[in-house]
Amino acid sequence: MKTTFIIDGGLGRQITAIPALEKYVKNNPNTIIISHFWTPIVWGNPLLTDKIFDVGSKGLFNMVKDSKVIKPEPYYNTNYVNGKISLADAFNEEINGDNEKMPPPKLHLSRLELEIGRMKTRNKDGKVVCFQPFGSGATIYPHQVTDGSVRSFYKEHTLHIIERLKQANINIALFDDRDIPFIKQEDVLSLPKGTIRDWAAIIANCDYFFGVDSSGQHIARAFNIPGTVVVGGTNATNVSYPNHFTIIELDNTVDKAYMCMRLCDFDYRISEIQNGHLMDFSKKDIDDTCDLIISEIEKL
Repeated sequence: MKTTFIIDGGLGRQITAIPALEKYVKNNPNTIIISHFWTPIVWGNPLLTDKIFDVGSKGLFNMVKDSKVIKPEPYYNTNYVNGKISLADAFNEEINGDNEKMPPPKLHLSRLELEIGRMKTRNKDGKVVCFQPFGSGATIYPHQVTDGSVRSFYKEHTLHIIERLKQANINIALFDDRDIPFIKQEDVLSLPKGTIRDWAAIIANCDYFFGVDSSGQHIARAFNIPGTVVVGGTNATNVSYPNHFTIIELDNTVDKAYMCMRLCDFDYRISEIQNGHLMDFSKKDIDDTCDLIISEIEKL
């Protein structure tokens, strides 16, 4: 019988689902995947390109109506909610029904896409860092940044990091497609707004990734880019790659409340309040992190 998987949520979820979906399709070619607006990130995948459709595709209903429709939800997975496994492994447990550890996701870009990404990032001498200071849920104001999910740097952190990297002659590819009024355009590489594949090509051409728990780290991992990920309210084992990236957390995370997104709405809201301080890094914390990053980049 034909199977249809529905993968919703953000870009990071889409990317982390790729290894489990590849595994399933190898054994079950008669499969359809419905993506909620992130279909292009899978283009070029030899197993999945012909299987994946955007939720807005015309005629999709007639393709899936006689299939078994499954919506895998890693946030409901027991091992995931106990902080034991990653998003990729939780997707595998939900899709394939076993506990095999998933390999890093792979993204497929054309030579032209990669070359355009290289030209955008390599127009100045020096190393290039992809810097993602804000999660997708952050609200950016002229004088501050707020993020209920406790995943984003504050304005003062962001500006200080940019200044430190500039002083070290490191070029900054700022990963965010929103207008950020407090960042001077001359302080970062001029990157025209593009598609998510354009951004993947930019990250693939960077020397290093530095950012918060959001989609950039998943793209960086797919291209084996080294980096540092700052984790606030979320769980590093769940959402990042501790065996690949350097993970930075405040020392007082012993009191961190598990953020049970999608599972228990009231408890999730309480956890946002309890974890609200977990991005309150001091200037010394930020300087120490910048020293670490600069040192790692110099070793590349």
